[in-house]
Amino acid sequence: MARRDLFKGGSIPLEPGARDRAVTVQQLTEGTGSSGFPTSSWTTLATVWMQKQDMRARERYEFGQLSASADTRWEMGYRTDMDPELVDVAKVRRLVYQGRTYDIVEASVIGRRDGIELVTLAKVG
Repeated sequence: MARRDLFKGGSIPLEPGARDRAVTVQQLTEGTGSSGFPTSSWTTLATVWMQKQDMRARERYEFGQLSASADTRWEMGYRTDMDPELVDVAKVRRLVYQGRTYDIVEASVIGRRDGIELVTLAKVG
């Protein structure tokens, strides 16, 4: 979790100034196509300032091909439309940063609505 440690223990949320990356939040939109079959597409919900922290990257063989992925932790200010207690964030939201798409795998509220922490998985290559 992106927090600053205090001298006598405990921690407080990261300062808003440390959120230095403009990240696009996309929302899954489902509808019906002209053929009558269900369709889904991603639309832009907002551009939000976030703090980015890379956690780990790994490579492995899947189905005879080399596959790579990377885990990233993001922190943003609190928004009701990203609150995991109100919206199934991992199912209907994703992030786009510098042309790369990050699928949200976990979301949690920091403190008492001090911010939101997102853990994402991005396919590399």
